[in-house]
Amino acid sequence: MDDITTDQFVTNSSKSSPRGPKLLGIWRLGSVVHRTESAEITLAQPADASQNPRWDYVIKRGLDVEQSPSHRQFIAQAAAASQVAKHPNLVCVLDGSVSGSHPFVVMPRIEGRTLQQHLSDGNILALPVALWLTRQTAQAIATLHAGGWIHGDIKPANILVSGQGHATVIDLGFARRIHTPLGRVFRGTPEYASPEMLESETAALPSMDVFSLGRMLWQFMAHCNDSSSPVVETASELVASMIDLDPDARPTAASVVDRLLKLEINALGSHIEPVHRARRAA
Repeated sequence: MDDITTDQFVTNSSKSSPRGPKLLGIWRLGSVVHRTESAEITLAQPADASQNPRWDYVIKRGLDVEQSPSHRQFIAQAAAASQVAKHPNLVCVLDGSVSGSHPFVVMPRIEGRTLQQHLSDGNILALPVALWLTRQTAQAIATLHAGGWIHGDIKPANILVSGQGHATVIDLGFARRIHTPLGRVFRGTPEYASPEMLESETAALPSMDVFSLGRMLWQFMAHCNDSSSPVVETASELVASMIDLDPDARPTAASVVDRLLKLEINALGSHIEPVHRARRAA
């Protein structure tokens, strides 16, 4: 895929040193690649590999957890959700600890760029590519839902795409068990959040992730170069159902996967020249 290039796993890369210890469990911490108010992400390698120049892992750890217990909660939720939901399109937690003053999770370092970066660059996506990336995201979401969790913050910035087009859903810090309260304070991204998610004392529902994915697909389609394709109308109908104001009227993530796969096949068909026509031209 020419429109997808390889970059570092995490954006806003800095070369600063990590706050706190340089060792966590069996892991050695490298340079900081991203830091927020609640967490810090650093490169990592096994502690016994000090002579190895490779840093094939990243560690996300909560900051100031004694003053802000919610920062520990974000790490704990990511670890718990990853244990019950495993899928090639979902970030994998390899190790971690939620006890002590430095709760952390260890993940493989993934080469790629976020979908948000591609959109910000003004890249034009072919419709089959947009549907393909959305389907991969939907597959990860469906796996989370089957395991009893929602992601809670589906958006282009939380989707990493490799140079080969493989999409990985990252950042499970806002994951919640289905039917548990989201809390009084909204955590997520308003631009992609469902209306009911913005209400106080709302319970976590799978339909919330479906709404966010629908908003994301709509944004992708606005960047497609196939606006005249007959598939666009059917895809638009799918988006409309995904962002329905009634949560009960939205399709399940598993249903979205099936419908996107059919749309993908139809969209690809319009890009493939029939064999008999190609032979005649030759």
